[in-house]
Amino acid sequence: MRYISKSFLLSLTAVLLIGTAAVLAVHSYAAGGALSDGGTVQVSIKLFSFNPGVLEVPAGTTVVWTNGDAIQHSVTNGVPGKPGGAFDSGFFTEGQTWSFTFTEPGEYPYFCRRHESMKGMVKVVPKVE
Repeated sequence: MRYISKSFLLSLTAVLLIGTAAVLAVHSYAAGGALSDGGTVQVSIKLFSFNPGVLEVPAGTTVVWTNGDAIQHSVTNGVPGKPGGAFDSGFFTEGQTWSFTFTEPGEYPYFCRRHESMKGMVKVVPKVE
């Protein structure tokens, strides 16, 4: 019968704790934990995906998308085939940014008009007074 050493178990525990803390920190930031009165949140566009793909932010938050791909993308409100009309970045290329300030609570799905499999969501909650 094989046994697992204490040092291996301690190392594994440390990795799991650090990983969990990192996930919670990112979730808290993306969920507006650090943005109770608005602010700025970054979304990267890389390898044909939006990261993070889902944000929850308070009203008044500005989201800045940065294109890290060597191809044009858009940030278009709605779903493929049914744009919502609240915002549309037009096409922008590698290194360029586009931003939008969300003033009204609600759910704002978005996608890339050129690559319709690229989808994201901004959930805007009322600002905490």
